[in-house]
Amino acid sequence: MHGTYDLGVPVSSAHSSIWLRNAAGFSPQDPEEPFANFFFGGFGNNWVDHGEIKRYREYYAFPGAQLNEIGGRNFVRSLVEWTLPPLRFSGAGTPGFYLGFLRPAVFVGGLATNLDRTDIRRTAATAGGQIDLRFTMLSTLDLTLSIGGGVRLTDGSAPRREGMISLALLK
Repeated sequence: MHGTYDLGVPVSSAHSSIWLRNAAGFSPQDPEEPFANFFFGGFGNNWVDHGEIKRYREYYAFPGAQLNEIGGRNFVRSLVEWTLPPLRFSGAGTPGFYLGFLRPAVFVGGLATNLDRTDIRRTAATAGGQIDLRFTMLSTLDLTLSIGGGVRLTDGSAPRREGMISLALLK
């Protein structure tokens, strides 16, 4: 089982906020059993996508780590995110295809797994950002091009960087 708790506060400038996104989980099974573990890693976006744009917010995402690289029977994860005000564009394109806005966000987070077993405990940190460009086509179809980057830091290994480009259709 796992649960999440998110708390956000507006920042003084218009359309900006800071969020604290927390998650924790526990499995009563043996950590050697693969299906008893939670796995973390990556932004989680696909090249061409129809899901959520900012998947780094999901409890299982961990930008900078490879997909499902970090696992554990129990975990605690926190992420601090600053969503900056969008930059709005007028006249960037044609009436049939135009760029509406650019929305940046930056984040930093931490993860600890196997909290009850010091011999297999893993800790990691992540930091990165994402820029979303919203295009409108034929006045009704929204396309979002997301570009992101993250770095994962863990004990005893070199930092690992990850880049992400995703085109969300109809979002």
